[in-house]
Amino acid sequence: MDISKLIREAYPGLKKYALSLTNYNNEDAEDLVQKAVLKAYEKIDSFTRNDNFGGWVATLMRNLFIDEKRSIGGKTFSDIEDEVIPVSDNTDRFFEVRDIMKGILALSKKCQNILSLVADGYKYDEIASKLTIPIGTVMSSLLRCRQNLNKELYG
Repeated sequence: MDISKLIREAYPGLKKYALSLTNYNNEDAEDLVQKAVLKAYEKIDSFTRNDNFGGWVATLMRNLFIDEKRSIGGKTFSDIEDEVIPVSDNTDRFFEVRDIMKGILALSKKCQNILSLVADGYKYDEIASKLTIPIGTVMSSLLRCRQNLNKELYG
């Protein structure tokens, strides 16, 4: 059995499937295919000749993808350092992510914590529980934090 040949034949289908799993992020899809191929090399003894090799590797790839998602809690990460974010006040101003990060870092630690938890998708009651403060304090603190961030960004 020539595994290299089987991989070359299965690659287009694996790449297409990996793209669909990674929301069409080419780099993540390439990484996923490479991990699946490596896993296939490691587990080649469990492959039966009469099985569909591409389907077998695709199953390995899907399981790797699911394991990765579980390990990071379903959160996706991307390098946003050089991205530009349009300002929503109908002006032609744009902020770079590093400008926003600089503004956030100028805020108090309390504000940084609350904004971070909001960005992570926590609800007000969850933030209150996590920080052991009343929900009303979370809401009023968040308002002040947003106002302070606005001052940092707009002057």
